[in-house]
Amino acid sequence: MKTFSIFELASATRVASRAAASVVVALCLVLSAGAAFAQEYAEANVDDSLAGQKAAVVGSGDSAQIKNFLTKYYIARWTVRANARDLVKYRQELVQDGASLTGAEQTAFLKEAVSVLKGYAGSNKCYPACRLNAVLAIGELNTVTGDRSTPDTPYAGAIPDLGRMVTASGDVPDYVRYGALIGLVRHAQLGIQDEKLRNGVKTIFARVLDKQYAVDAKLRDEIYDCFTENAIIGLASFKSPEGSKGGTGTLDLFRQMIEDKNASIQLRCAAASGIGDMNLDGVQNYDFVGLARSLVMLARDLCIEESGYIDSELVRDQVKSAAAGGMGGGMGGMSGGMGGMSGGMGGGMGDMGGGMGGMGVSGGMSGGMGGGMGGTIQNQKSMEAIVARIQYGFECIQIGIKGKKSGGSGVLGKLDANDEAQAEVVEMLNDALDEIAGTNKFIAEGPTTSSGMFGGTSGMGGMGGMTDMYGGMSSNIKVDASSMKDHLLEKRINFNQLLGIDSY
Repeated sequence: MKTFSIFELASATRVASRAAASVVVALCLVLSAGAAFAQEYAEANVDDSLAGQKAAVVGSGDSAQIKNFLTKYYIARWTVRANARDLVKYRQELVQDGASLTGAEQTAFLKEAVSVLKGYAGSNKCYPACRLNAVLAIGELNTVTGDRSTPDTPYAGAIPDLGRMVTASGDVPDYVRYGALIGLVRHAQLGIQDEKLRNGVKTIFARVLDKQYAVDAKLRDEIYDCFTENAIIGLASFKSPEGSKGGTGTLDLFRQMIEDKNASIQLRCAAASGIGDMNLDGVQNYDFVGLARSLVMLARDLCIEESGYIDSELVRDQVKSAAAGGMGGGMGGMSGGMGGMSGGMGGGMGDMGGGMGGMGVSGGMSGGMGGGMGGTIQNQKSMEAIVARIQYGFECIQIGIKGKKSGGSGVLGKLDANDEAQAEVVEMLNDALDEIAGTNKFIAEGPTTSSGMFGGTSGMGGMGGMTDMYGGMSSNIKVDASSMKDHLLEKRINFNQLLGIDSY
């Protein structure tokens, strides 16, 4: 599973298309850096004398004049590598110009703009940054630019071309496909009024979620994860259990993802959140009891997954501590000595690893004062990422169970506590919500035992973000690796008990 996941982008999921665009821009820069030395790219002959004709041509409604202006100057500038730094500005300018028009004049301009842009996006003669920005621009075109209270109205005429780029056969760069997918997600989030177009986009998202898509498009696993996340977000944007052919196609697909042990936890949790945002009022005779158990099983699997991350980080820190023994025999020995103190002094000193973890010197002292051996992860960013994934993962599962205030009812709302066959499942889901609430409280407050060095909190976060002795700010995380792992083990056992599973 990849750690650059949806969990680490939790705060950005409401604007998934923008977050994904940032990721793919970075990807494009990496790709183009290597490709630049292997391939020569063509540049258009830009006629700068046409710059002064913009005001007259853009709103003229004359397709021939507009096309000439775009291909010889306005969008032709994008193909010039010396203009790479201005590509984002060019995109914004193009979008503003299109939205400033109305009626037939706007239709002519946007149609010609898409025609030129898709030509550049599909051309291997254009350097990668130009191709990427061309496809992103297609997805960003609007007929109306919104404000704080009103969303944009995207140009629906761009949808067919975006769809063809996502699903194209042949050798299409992953960043072009991805950029087109981002555009479709944006359309889905803002609303697609035409039913035929809406169903077509649903079909494309479902196709992306089929693992055969990655094979056909020749996508690497880590790249396909990004595609999958966005396809889930796109489908969830419709807030409907229906697939492109009606019925419960999307609900079925999301349930399959939740239950797929081979899929990453991140994607499974994203699917759970999508179900919680659906309007399930019209769904009858569905196996919500089975789906409820799958959500609790997912919560159990999340605990197992993150416990494994903690173990991996602790092992890595032990290796770092051992390698840092070059700081001197005394400092190297400290790793074992103080690590032993962490466990040996028990109730008196508490978890020395948790208490002193933020004060470590890179290497020997960090390991000695409880880095790897004492149960504390030296790299606080790693611990923060683990905690963020746990919080976000449980939030997704909680949404799947009880829904959203602005969205659906969740699985719990589809069960009847007065029905003898469902009452036990309702109780299981309520207990699962209590377990999730307990984890959120644990993370916010830290361990409540009296064994911690600083008044019952084993992490340096209990000190309110004190400055360590080497000038750096310690983490505000109030749980250390050892206590977090113990807590996840407890939750894992509790979730198993709710499911009636004896083994932990």
